[in-house]
Amino acid sequence: MGSMIHRLQRIVQEVNRASDINSALLLITESLTRDLSVEACTIFLTQKDEPDTLVLQAASGLNPEIIGTVRRKLGQGLVGTIAARAEAMNLVDAPAHPKFMHVPDSGETDFPIMLGVPIMAHREVLGVIAVQRSEHVFNEDEEAFLTTLAAQLATSIERAESQGRFSTEQATHVIRGVAGAPGMAIGVALVLNRGVNLESVPNKRTDDIDGELQNFREAVRKVREELTEQAELMRASLPEEECALFIAYAQMLSGGSLIDDTEEGIKDGIWAPSSWRDTVEQHAHVFTRMEDPYLAERANDIRDLGLRVLRKLMLEQSGDIDFPEHTILVGDEVTATDLAETPLDRLSGIVSAHGSSSSHVAILAHALGIPAVMGVPNLPVKQLDGVDLVVDGYNGSAFINPSKSVLTEYRQYLREEAAIEQDLLVLKNQPAITTDKHRVSLLVNSGLMSDYTPSLRSGAEGVGLYRTEIPFQIRDRFPGEEEQYLIYRDVLNTFKGMPVVLRTLDVGGDKPLSYFPIHEANPFLGWRGVRITLDHPEIFVTQVRAMIRANVKVNNLEILLPMISGKAELVECLVLIKRVRAEIEEELGQQIALPRIGAMIEVPSAVYQIEDICALTDFVSIGTNDLTQYLLAVDRNNENVADLFSSMHPAVLKAMRQIVQGAAKSGTPVSVCGELAGDPLGVMALIGMGINSLSMSVGSLLRAKKVIMSFSYHELAELLDQALLISDAAQIRQLYAHKLDSRGLGGLIRAGK
Repeated sequence: MGSMIHRLQRIVQEVNRASDINSALLLITESLTRDLSVEACTIFLTQKDEPDTLVLQAASGLNPEIIGTVRRKLGQGLVGTIAARAEAMNLVDAPAHPKFMHVPDSGETDFPIMLGVPIMAHREVLGVIAVQRSEHVFNEDEEAFLTTLAAQLATSIERAESQGRFSTEQATHVIRGVAGAPGMAIGVALVLNRGVNLESVPNKRTDDIDGELQNFREAVRKVREELTEQAELMRASLPEEECALFIAYAQMLSGGSLIDDTEEGIKDGIWAPSSWRDTVEQHAHVFTRMEDPYLAERANDIRDLGLRVLRKLMLEQSGDIDFPEHTILVGDEVTATDLAETPLDRLSGIVSAHGSSSSHVAILAHALGIPAVMGVPNLPVKQLDGVDLVVDGYNGSAFINPSKSVLTEYRQYLREEAAIEQDLLVLKNQPAITTDKHRVSLLVNSGLMSDYTPSLRSGAEGVGLYRTEIPFQIRDRFPGEEEQYLIYRDVLNTFKGMPVVLRTLDVGGDKPLSYFPIHEANPFLGWRGVRITLDHPEIFVTQVRAMIRANVKVNNLEILLPMISGKAELVECLVLIKRVRAEIEEELGQQIALPRIGAMIEVPSAVYQIEDICALTDFVSIGTNDLTQYLLAVDRNNENVADLFSSMHPAVLKAMRQIVQGAAKSGTPVSVCGELAGDPLGVMALIGMGINSLSMSVGSLLRAKKVIMSFSYHELAELLDQALLISDAAQIRQLYAHKLDSRGLGGLIRAGK
């Protein structure tokens, strides 16, 4: 079994290295013919323009002239039947099967024993792999091997196909992910890679060969010295053979083909990180192909060494990044740090292979008004640096090398969007009131200093959510009480006379602190939010002291507690907050008001304890991002399930209605500060529930106001009743979108008017 797994890994690695889809398929057929001792192997793939048709794309052991000529519709022939049923077929005599269709001059009748399995990804059949031989029926192990291989190859084939199509044609190539943040942008791709992995190092050329050689040699020297030092340190506590690996690594960097081949690449005009990536992969591949599992494992040592040097190399490179005027950040995983490092006046869009509409970066992009496309499968990251892109954050797609017609279309959309924004500006000083005089408060979500002025200009009535974790994330240590006091005083003064809701530190999950690392198997169900701050009361108390001190003369502070899952946590927090207030009163020798205190309702257990929670708080705020994640059991950062994440899901809408009804019993105000509050369709649903306080990204505020002023509360309440009779989230969105269109407001949720 071990050798089977080794063969599987080797085939998948070889396919991942293939330059295009045809090379990948050839590799698979040759490897399978060898590894499964078969005489013929064929691969059929469905066609992009004809998803119900399979075409023979690769064959080994049969007449090569039939490649590309054999076509099967779903259900037609054995291959079409395997695809239609999406299940394997293991036959002793394939020609005797009623579905068998003979291919003249193929030579297949010499090999009657056949095993065929479907290649599937995301519930779709991408193709069929079949192997044939003349004797020995395929056993269970062989069937399991081929099924496992097909499952792994689905991703590899998608990737090879995506990169092959893109690299061989300079025509417009459309990539699709999920809508991360609304808006559109036209710009140039910039791939930032801090040495996180070798695979996503972008392909680049260089004119500065001497500079690149110097950077490379400097990075190698530093890593070599570090490795030698590590070996010396370990000698004291580990046996000699354990230290030998570090010595071997250091020797590999002292000279030889790893270094020489990389320098040759640089001299040919290849950027040092790209040249190093290629050399490391070539050397690792030599080991991967070896039958001996011990030697094959050495490929990982070479990649480990490759990563060490790459990190140093990227540090050397990071100082001189040239950001295009309209930068579209592209990466396997675009991070908050990437956003922080990009000049905001040059940042136009984001395209990320990982993440979803409610991952932390998408929320920040929304706050900054930057369109984002997240969770793009098989994004050809390393080929995109410097390439022209159009980003459509409304429908989650992007165009690589956009054609003149695509550019013309999106320039028109951008003009229309600018016109919509201009029309909305007239609303900024008007209150948000429905046509039947139902008043709604519109506040902003903030956390960035750059948000303050635009927030005031947009007509915001205060800050409904200030994310205090952002000042924590941009430092290399916990900020002290005085530092925090100055930040909070600034925001409270800026919005004097308006409520400012400061949320206590909410880290963990997808918001790590580099200086407070948390390693968990399931961080979203782990140590995060108020759970951390109650376990570390010194962090909580320092923060609350800074907040209450900052509020002394301003009196507009409200404190929001994240991740409350029950009454006990709330009681603990209240005891600490009241103790801090008493201490500050003693220090100042004067009485100070206790700020209004609220709980975030984002954990399902809190929904069912809403009356108990409301008895202890002045207000509650619904965090729709996490509430949706926990109710639907969908990780909001996982692109594989991004299409299942919907805050318009009937279960989420019913839970929110239950919160509103529970809070009404004690007259506790309910606000919403999740992303749903800034979604025009979400606004319609929330107003229909009777929620009259919404907090959102500054860029969404006027759009939300336009929606509120276009409907009556009565009709939105009726529409919610209709929506809750529907059991499908997509159909609920459709119902609301249709209603929005009927008022001529479709341009608020899609490209164009």
